[in-house]
Amino acid sequence: MTADLLREKFLVFFKARGHKIVDSDSLVPKDDPTVLFTPAGMNQFKKEFMGFDSGFKRAATSQRCLRTDDLDKVGQTSCHHTFFEMLGNFSFGDYFKKEAISWAWEFLTKELSISPEKLRVSVYQDDDQAYNIWKDTVKVPEGRIVRLGEKDNFWPAEAKTKGPNGPCGPCSEIFYDFGPEVGCGEKICDPSCSCGRFVEIWNLVFTQFNRKDDTSLEPLPNKNIDTGMGLERLTAVMQGKQNNFETELFQPIIKEIQRTLQVKPDLKVVYAVADHIRAVTFSIFDGIMPSNEGRGYVIRKIIRKAVLHLKGLGIAEPFLYKLVSIVTEVMGNPYPELISRREDIARVVLAEENNFIFVLSSSQELFNDKFAEFIKKPDPEKVGNIAFLLHDTYGIPLELTKEWLDKQKISFSEEVFQQAMRDQKTRSKAGSVMKGDVFGAKGINIKVEDSKFIGYKQITSESLVLAILKDDQEVSQIQDGEDAQIVLDQTPFYAESGGQLGDKGRIAAGINIFEVSDTKKINNIILHYGKVVSGSFKKQDKVQAFINFERRLNIARNHTATHLLQAALRRVLGNHVQQQGSLVGPEKFRFDFTHFKGLSDEEISRVEEIANEYVLKDYQVTSEEMPLKDAKKSGALAFFGEKYGEAVRVITVGDVSKELCGGTHLSNISEIGLIKIISESSVASGIRRIEAVTAKFAEEFMKEQEQKSAQEASRINKLEEQKVQEKKRNAEMIARALNRLSILIENSVKIKDVSAIFSLENNLDMSALRVLADKLKEKINQAVIVLGSVDKAQNKANLILALSKDLTPRGLNAQDLIRQVAPLIGGSGGGRQDFAQAGGVKIENLTLAIDKLRDIINKLI
Repeated sequence: MTADLLREKFLVFFKARGHKIVDSDSLVPKDDPTVLFTPAGMNQFKKEFMGFDSGFKRAATSQRCLRTDDLDKVGQTSCHHTFFEMLGNFSFGDYFKKEAISWAWEFLTKELSISPEKLRVSVYQDDDQAYNIWKDTVKVPEGRIVRLGEKDNFWPAEAKTKGPNGPCGPCSEIFYDFGPEVGCGEKICDPSCSCGRFVEIWNLVFTQFNRKDDTSLEPLPNKNIDTGMGLERLTAVMQGKQNNFETELFQPIIKEIQRTLQVKPDLKVVYAVADHIRAVTFSIFDGIMPSNEGRGYVIRKIIRKAVLHLKGLGIAEPFLYKLVSIVTEVMGNPYPELISRREDIARVVLAEENNFIFVLSSSQELFNDKFAEFIKKPDPEKVGNIAFLLHDTYGIPLELTKEWLDKQKISFSEEVFQQAMRDQKTRSKAGSVMKGDVFGAKGINIKVEDSKFIGYKQITSESLVLAILKDDQEVSQIQDGEDAQIVLDQTPFYAESGGQLGDKGRIAAGINIFEVSDTKKINNIILHYGKVVSGSFKKQDKVQAFINFERRLNIARNHTATHLLQAALRRVLGNHVQQQGSLVGPEKFRFDFTHFKGLSDEEISRVEEIANEYVLKDYQVTSEEMPLKDAKKSGALAFFGEKYGEAVRVITVGDVSKELCGGTHLSNISEIGLIKIISESSVASGIRRIEAVTAKFAEEFMKEQEQKSAQEASRINKLEEQKVQEKKRNAEMIARALNRLSILIENSVKIKDVSAIFSLENNLDMSALRVLADKLKEKINQAVIVLGSVDKAQNKANLILALSKDLTPRGLNAQDLIRQVAPLIGGSGGGRQDFAQAGGVKIENLTLAIDKLRDIINKLI
């Protein structure tokens, strides 16, 4: 039985038992700070588990999940994975243990026809209720039921004694028995043994308690069911395989790797690569781009581990990216959007491979830079820490680093390296496990009806105050000067969502005014954040709500412009362009999208030109609500990070753009006026960002640019004029200096057999003095030339000493001599043996410096 068929059978089975079939959530948990990636099927239902009514009490999913706690075990065992799918059925205060247990057994033994003799079950050691259901209702023999402790059969594991606080409960697991010929062979072997004979296939969690700070467990008023069954493991069982990697979910990938290799590979390494490319493909599909922080860092790390595995197999060139298309073929049935994104994903993987291969090839330079100082100054502990940083930051394997260190005979503490690795794993696990309360997702503690948003068609409303919150607590009244959040029964205020900022405005009841500074939505309740500026407000007050219409209009211009911009980008760059994020405000907007290099000036100009052509064509903007499936069939684009309900709103701009969008828009795009791109930059590997402005803000930006251009042109003209004047001044100065040539030669004096010139010239800069000295050296043999001048333009004393080259063998050194007198003019000197110069601010000492040089030279010759 194939994985696709098992997935379908599971969902159909539970749909027939009143469960709502919910699409898989993204690998990026939305509004859930407790986890880095989606680790289980229950994560997207935290609101429902906490009592929020989403319109259904039962749900079933096939959820894509990512876990990296045991990354080093992947490939080494038959069932460890980073990416996997979890089949799950859930009850939110509806059915409980009896139904969950009975249906699980029915699905496995009746729907899948697994022999009951091949199954074993475990229950929490104190859960007599579950034990009796298995024994008396399902009729599982007592010899096939085992009681285990809270580490194995309580969720979260050991929560009873170690936390975290919040909903928790016992669980019951169903195991498949591969038979006594597998594993340890001991007669006492049962599901608690890790020998491999018993493989867990389904975990049923009975969330019936609330753990408190004092570790006590109080019964929950509404008891929940949360189950999880790994699709990969179930597929292996149904296909008679003891190893998940032997199923059709992995084999096409594995065979492609083997086909490329010249020798028989280590299958465990091949398995790891096959696992990693699945994780990478789906992560990028869900918008997680490789980077140096957060989720992106984890994905970069997985890619680099796969590259190193391939390198160990003898594949030194980029290869991982070629496997993306195979993953999309294998997983294309349940995830058809994956196929349309495969080229996009492959390019990101290729870029990462190339970058890492370059790092590895240039590692020698990196080693020289990081470790050279330790050749003469050994410090094994510091070397160990640096080796870890190279491993952690660049992905350079320890073996490569050790090989270089051994060649250079640099001492290295492997214990320090391993301790740093252990610390990093601890940090990584702390970052990926639940933090605080299990269900610590954001929420509010008020019970009111969902807010009705009427702002698509109205900018004011007559409303009723349903609730008031102050400092996260519900209050009955607020007074002048107090900050609070107000909940209305209906409102024209748009709550921040989908990248669009929330509305501002005011809520009024006569002379009582509440200035709204922001609007947000939690669950389906719209909160108006602000301050009472006059009077007071209380629950059940009848009020009028007014949005800041000018601000809303500017936001609508920018939001509609993002749709036109995406259409223009796809036309210029290609259909691989997909929105990865946006921020739409009143003054400007930004738009993040997939693309693999920076846009050229020509591309930016063309995108801007096309977007403005759309504006000039004056297309109508229409909105329509329809089922999500119909919207996707119509070709409407969706934003990767948004979670959509069954009914969605589709915004259409003429025949140019069609997108799923809940934001506020213009009805006619001519009101945009003008779209002007103000910047284009990189956000992450494979993601670009454009910032742009519209309407009056675009006009203001262009005026500012024109002014800046005019100022820059004026500045350049001034610089050019200064250069012309400087050039003219220099030419005049040099001409004046050369006019002094014959006079200086005539006035030269003899010191023994050496001709010497000592002269204070009038207003020459250093350049003119150098030219004059060079000309004098050409005319006179065995010459010592000392020239000084005050540069009036710079208010500086200049001093030059030049020696003909036939004097340097006699021990004269211009550089040494100039340094002896340079302090007299408040400066320093330098140069060569036959030529040196000095400059300083003590103009009054210039004659003294020349005289001192005369005395020194007289003594040396």
